[in-house]
Amino acid sequence: MTTLTIPKGEYGQIRVFAVNRPVDAMGAAVQSDGKAAVIRDLVGFDVPDGSAELFAVSDLTGVGLPRYLSDGYTVTQAQISADRARLEALDGYVLMLFSSAFDRAETTLDIGPDLTLIGTYGEEQPAMAAPPLTAEAAQPYTGVPNTTPRNPPSGRAGGAMIALALIVAVGLILWWLL
Repeated sequence: MTTLTIPKGEYGQIRVFAVNRPVDAMGAAVQSDGKAAVIRDLVGFDVPDGSAELFAVSDLTGVGLPRYLSDGYTVTQAQISADRARLEALDGYVLMLFSSAFDRAETTLDIGPDLTLIGTYGEEQPAMAAPPLTAEAAQPYTGVPNTTPRNPPSGRAGGAMIALALIVAVGLILWWLL
């Protein structure tokens, strides 16, 4: 059994595991129990929706797992090149487990014989450089609060609204009676 320690606050990491079960058995289990149940059986805990992917490598025919990681999850080619041969040689089912599965908590993950860790890959994060906002309107709490409630229409406008409502009500009553 392999033990992995996921550090507190981890974000943007993808762990790729080869599933060491026969393809037919995995297909039948996914078909009868659903992916969430099979993933729970493999990792030993419930994984939040969207925090893992379980699929047959054959589903990526024409794309391949390395390209799926780079195009779908912005994993850099430098990271993929270190494990390219292993990723391309995978057959059967693959489990991708994302950092969000651990809810940023430090976690110890005991991996049984059904999974083999192929690699951990970080998603490339975009540079978030932006000039600071210095305008007065961009500062917090700079607006003047409006503490007085709006008054309903009064005078001629208020009377016109009441008259219109009465006309509509009388029209509906006459329509219903006829």
